[in-house]
Amino acid sequence: MSSLPPQLPTAAPPVAAQVAPKFLSPMLLSVLVVCIVSALSWALLAALAVPLRQAAWLQDLLGDAPLEWLSPSLRWLGHHVVATSLWMLAICVAGVAASWGMLYRQRWALWLFIVVLVVTALLNFAGAWLVDEAFAHGIAYLTAHLDDPDLTAYMDGTELRRLKHELLMHRILYTGMSVLTALTFAGLHGWLVVRLLRADVQAWFGR
Repeated sequence: MSSLPPQLPTAAPPVAAQVAPKFLSPMLLSVLVVCIVSALSWALLAALAVPLRQAAWLQDLLGDAPLEWLSPSLRWLGHHVVATSLWMLAICVAGVAASWGMLYRQRWALWLFIVVLVVTALLNFAGAWLVDEAFAHGIAYLTAHLDDPDLTAYMDGTELRRLKHELLMHRILYTGMSVLTALTFAGLHGWLVVRLLRADVQAWFGR
């Protein structure tokens, strides 16, 4: 007779639904703090923008100042600064609600958190486009107005060309940094989405 013990069946250990993944709580607390600070910042900006938009001195200043050198997107943001701030505030509040709900194992909060991750990743790319468009418009404006008396009264042709070259260098630098930042955060957000869809996290929220 053989004295060897019978072989036990091999199976993957079950996912412990009652143990939260170690990364979850620190990540949620850090995101919660960032969203709260961001929400307060956007709320303050909206609160300041309302009286400023109605100030007579600002209306007179903007009414007389030529703003063609500003890109259309920046002019649009200037006209809709309150609405933009409120939209950004709403996204931050959604992030606060999602982080708080996930700390209490609410499945709706998990999906809201994923939506916030995707939206903020897209907004980072929108911000990179905004930076590039602002510099591109400024360069195009200088190119078309190198002989404009309104500009040459302040700078001669050589200074205007130097300014155009500096804007081009700044466009390469800041657009590159913005795109790189957007790609980095998109990778981080994508990794988080994949990680949140794994079995241990799903089991934790499935209870």
